[in-house]
Amino acid sequence: MKHLSILFISGLLALPLAATAELRTWTNSSGKEITAEITALSGDEITLKLENGRTYTFPLASLSAEDQEFARNWQTGQAALADAPAPRTETILAVPGKVLYSDSLTGISGDWKMPHGEWSAGDEGLSGAERAADDHAAVMKRAQVLKDVIIEFDVRLGEASRVMFGIDDNKDHVCRVTLTPDSFQAQKDDNDHEGPDLAKPFNRVEERLDPEDWHTVRIELVGEEMVAQTGDLISLGSDPLLATEKAKWGFIVSGPAAEFRDLTIWEASLSEDGEKNISRLKRRLDVED
Repeated sequence: MKHLSILFISGLLALPLAATAELRTWTNSSGKEITAEITALSGDEITLKLENGRTYTFPLASLSAEDQEFARNWQTGQAALADAPAPRTETILAVPGKVLYSDSLTGISGDWKMPHGEWSAGDEGLSGAERAADDHAAVMKRAQVLKDVIIEFDVRLGEASRVMFGIDDNKDHVCRVTLTPDSFQAQKDDNDHEGPDLAKPFNRVEERLDPEDWHTVRIELVGEEMVAQTGDLISLGSDPLLATEKAKWGFIVSGPAAEFRDLTIWEASLSEDGEKNISRLKRRLDVED
């Protein structure tokens, strides 16, 4: 590892750099700039990495006040990421980043909207049931912008005929995962209801799900790919709509009460073997792109 002087070596500034998502412009106290990625902050020393892979360590105090604040915030974020819970089930497509939302679901905060159904929460988690007067499935959703994510929660079907986790954009539905006592399925939703867009169900897995057991469900969304899993049951597929920004998400219950607990959502990125894993599963499950 090389050490960079407080003045930023002028020759280093002349190195050609291409912009990437991790790169930003850093400015020292003399106004000189460098484009690099922060990789470490230890005590009063910061380490930056250029696109060519070279790393340089120098005093944090040599940077502008704005850059020092950015570095401290980065360090705080890294610490939070290190302490964040990991998915309880093994991912197929994605690796988790920072936690975007985490809730034991033993209470209902004010940012949840419940336009239909009867919802309550207690020590066992969240309970939702369809209300006959609504003439609609029970719905409980929360507004939050999402894009590439891993979502994990537990569900107990109870007497419900169908339980879903649905994700919408600002226009309409985007995708969902559906569990019944006899099946598990993910799908890309109808996003306009007036055409020409249509729902695109992915492979349906028909297998008995004990309604009295807790089932851990994991949903992975990265780019145009979606994979959902509970136990050994996997449903997956691709569609351009899945790559768009999402605006709200939550639970849907048809019939009497189902229960939910321990919901966590992570930012996600494609894992090293993600594309290979998805291709292999699509061949094995005879899923069309």
